[in-house]
Amino acid sequence: MLLLGLAIAGHADTKAVVFSGGLHSAEPASWGAGTIEIDEEETYLEGEALRVETTGFFEGGRLLLTQPLEADTFLADPAGGYIRLVVKINEPEPATPEIPAGGMIPGEGLFPLGPDGMPMPVDPGMMPLEPGMVGPPGAMPPGGGPPMDIPPEMMEPGMLEPGMMEPGMMMPGMGVPGVGMGVGPASAPPPKIAQLRVLLVTDKGAIDSGPIVLADFAEIVEDWVQVVVPLSAFAGVVDVGGAEIQNIALFGDVEETFWVGELELGHEEQPLVADAGENVTTPVEKLTQFDAAPQPEGVRATYVWDFDDLDGIQEEGYGPETSWTFLTPGYYVVTLTVSSPDGKRVDRIDRIRVKVEE
Repeated sequence: MLLLGLAIAGHADTKAVVFSGGLHSAEPASWGAGTIEIDEEETYLEGEALRVETTGFFEGGRLLLTQPLEADTFLADPAGGYIRLVVKINEPEPATPEIPAGGMIPGEGLFPLGPDGMPMPVDPGMMPLEPGMVGPPGAMPPGGGPPMDIPPEMMEPGMLEPGMMEPGMMMPGMGVPGVGMGVGPASAPPPKIAQLRVLLVTDKGAIDSGPIVLADFAEIVEDWVQVVVPLSAFAGVVDVGGAEIQNIALFGDVEETFWVGELELGHEEQPLVADAGENVTTPVEKLTQFDAAPQPEGVRATYVWDFDDLDGIQEEGYGPETSWTFLTPGYYVVTLTVSSPDGKRVDRIDRIRVKVEE
């Protein structure tokens, strides 16, 4: 019987599958106010998916390993160790403008909305009044009294009686840029998870991935992103000799939902090498050379470069040696992704920063 989907290929290449279409010797549990559970309505490659409700980097879900893993297998040589996730992030509903209580026009009870969301017509003589408000001609102010506050003989020619509006005049809140027809300003855009955090909890303490920026990783299936993080990037426990990995905790950076289609821990005796070199300073509009470190002898790999992490284009250069011209001064993050052509090794990623000067 395979423990946690454990598979061994080659000499010391090890992979422990914790989730892939179903849980393997693991049980879902909460961490703080967060939750994790099988989602019967969401699938990944026709298999089940895990739904994680997180409220931030300190509350999410965890998977309790019913058969703990030997930490030495993955952490004795962190450079070869990795965790791989396939995740999907929830797209929050777009923000909608706020409508004041009582209707579209500011003032409680004024112009209430009908079933179609538009203001209902109101008889001018029946318009509700607020304390101190003067109504249209003939309307009685609160508490009785004359229908007009200003004697007609004191009104100048062309002067409107209280409560009347000239054609084209707008009531407060109507037609204001960004507001329109009395609808309040739109609320701030709803939050969306942009970063994940993973904890590997051992009986000697936990090691922490820190923020994992999802934009750094490519989409492999519609809406599903593959995230591979080397265990050498985790911080925390250093001496794991004889320790056991007991559970894996998952978090997002805001209060939202994400799904997990696959989760595995692994170790490769000869991992791919992703090394984009040192940070670069270069003049604007100058062709700039980029060179990646070579792979170990006999290891084949493909190289993909992204020269601007903000433009949404993830493939802008190919090969271990390439060049790029930056047309605008500023600071850029260049990402190198190294992959195995046969898919037998996990992708490795490296990033450098480029300063482009006038």
